[in-house]
Amino acid sequence: MVRPMTQDNNRPDSPKTSGLFTAVRRTRSSDEVVGQIRQAILDDRLKTGDRLPSERELCRMFDVSRGTLREALRTLEAFGAIAIRPGAAGGIFVSEPRGDQVGAALEALMRFRRVTVDELAEFRVSFEGESAQWAAERATAEDVERLFGLAQQFAELAGDKTVAWPVFVELDLDFHRAIAEASKNQVRVAIMLGIHAALSAASSSLSEHSTVALRKSIARELHGIASAVQQRDAALAATRMRRHVKKFSDMESAIQKRAR
Repeated sequence: MVRPMTQDNNRPDSPKTSGLFTAVRRTRSSDEVVGQIRQAILDDRLKTGDRLPSERELCRMFDVSRGTLREALRTLEAFGAIAIRPGAAGGIFVSEPRGDQVGAALEALMRFRRVTVDELAEFRVSFEGESAQWAAERATAEDVERLFGLAQQFAELAGDKTVAWPVFVELDLDFHRAIAEASKNQVRVAIMLGIHAALSAASSSLSEHSTVALRKSIARELHGIASAVQQRDAALAATRMRRHVKKFSDMESAIQKRAR
């Protein structure tokens, strides 16, 4: 919720912002502006909904040009750390990053570092196994219903040879995202969003091997994971998820190595 503006919060000498920021060095000054504002948020000196001073006042506080400040604000807005709202009631407000924004940043980092299929698989086996474990402990009735619904949808399409493999890839990824959401851990959700593109690319390599038998086996595995979550059997949910992820990660890795 956005906190109502008060006269004090808009005055240059407001106790809320007085002494909050310091002049920055000329070298990479926009990065320093980003760093100071982010640190103020992390230190809880600025909270979600707080309104920052005007651009003019921020330029004075940081001792930077308006161009440098706007570059920093664009970076912070991309991170989801602030929201810039136009109009008479607008301004620069501290906001809480959404999961998709965090996920997009992670995806960009993975592309930059050229994460391999093997590295992704190594991470997923333990990470998704733990997500399934937490899901079994925390999932609501609605979460369980969603998991069974996705597994059932996969099963109903599995025998139809005319359904393209990318449809199954997206259904499978939806199931894995639903597991992360059922874990009730926003970090896990953000990570799943971040690795979505990499998972989609890796799974697409199985297209030529996507027989009806393979599709039906995936449907059974998804149903088994959903059943373990429904039964609140955390150990079984983790085991089934790890087995499922490892099986297909090994297939993806083998296919990539043969293609080299």
